[in-house]
Amino acid sequence: MRSDKLFQTVSNNTSQLQEILNKELEYFTAVLQFSQKFVRQINTLPVSVLADMVKYRQEWIDKIQQLEERRKTINKKGEDAASEEIIKKISKTAEKLVKIDERIYENMQQRKLKIAQEHSEVAGEAAYTRKQMGKKGQTSRTLDIVQE
Repeated sequence: MRSDKLFQTVSNNTSQLQEILNKELEYFTAVLQFSQKFVRQINTLPVSVLADMVKYRQEWIDKIQQLEERRKTINKKGEDAASEEIIKKISKTAEKLVKIDERIYENMQQRKLKIAQEHSEVAGEAAYTRKQMGKKGQTSRTLDIVQE
């Protein structure tokens, strides 16, 4: 009878593990689909939308991390071929997400550099204008003094 309970525990762990892995795969797939739609429009979206997207994705990542913690508590002996196949799918999905993340972060970096360059140009123009105005003002003051 003890061997029956052991078999039930292993079987129960396997089904729990597969349930967790399927849920993880579902979450990863949802994040991937969202990210793929998002990355297609990344050049036209304002920064505020980018920030909202990052927050939204972080919520999904937190859920995935909770599932990972639960998965770690289940005995490794519960892994079977089906679980390993789900893990492979999760890995492929995660790999796609990493590539999308690289594109997103590259775009955000380019935007940041562009904004910094624009601010630099504006500041440079303002400094030049102040300098020119100062020179003209000094010249006219000098002329005013000489004329009087």
